[in-house]
Amino acid sequence: MNRIYKNTSVLLLLMIAAASLTGCKKDKKTEEPGFTCSTCKDVPDAKAEYNSNSKGIYKGIVVGSTGTLFIDIMNSGTVMKATMVLDGITVNFTTVSVWTSGQPLVTDFTATANSQVYSFRFSVDAVGGNATTSSLTIPGHTIISFQLIKETSDNLVKCYEGSTVGKKDSGAAQAGSLNVVISSKTNTWTALSKDKLSTSGGINFVAGTITGNTLNCNCGPTTTVTGVLDNDEIIGTYKGSDNSGTWNAKRTL
Repeated sequence: MNRIYKNTSVLLLLMIAAASLTGCKKDKKTEEPGFTCSTCKDVPDAKAEYNSNSKGIYKGIVVGSTGTLFIDIMNSGTVMKATMVLDGITVNFTTVSVWTSGQPLVTDFTATANSQVYSFRFSVDAVGGNATTSSLTIPGHTIISFQLIKETSDNLVKCYEGSTVGKKDSGAAQAGSLNVVISSKTNTWTALSKDKLSTSGGINFVAGTITGNTLNCNCGPTTTVTGVLDNDEIIGTYKGSDNSGTWNAKRTL
């Protein structure tokens, strides 16, 4: 009889231990992964033969409302074209300019959407550097800005759209848009932000570096912006000269 009781006790202990291990495994499975952009690319669109000239792909963010900009300078064919997604509306641009090898490119993109004319000027040097936009005509947006990075075959460019929520030192609420573009190869990021509740404020520019999955900002003595990457999402905090709060952005391009 004593032997039976001892065997039963051992069996009960083994069952309890197994149940505990099963419970631990279940607890680990409840941890959910971060947001993933199902339409975003994991490899660059840019072709290697255009890494050192003005042809290729340029990706960027739009703030005024919120959106992204994708410019294709003969990367996927013989034409130059651009696509802007602004507040969920897609606008397709074309140009009649001619690309010349070894020369800077300055081209005017135009589009018609919802019976309205959109346009902007795109400029880039002969080797694909210093990509800028100017002369922006975006209906319904008197204050708007683009920020672009040239993508190369070894540098995936990622664009994120997000928002801020916080308070001013006076206690007044603060909310705005904050969009980020990341250069994967150089581990750098730039962002544009705009306060939605301000009637007079413009668009702010910040930039920084990425260490591991942490975004740090070279913002100056009175401003700090930090963020943590989790898959295709960034969650962070900010503090300005008279405000502070949190921000969140998800990859859309």
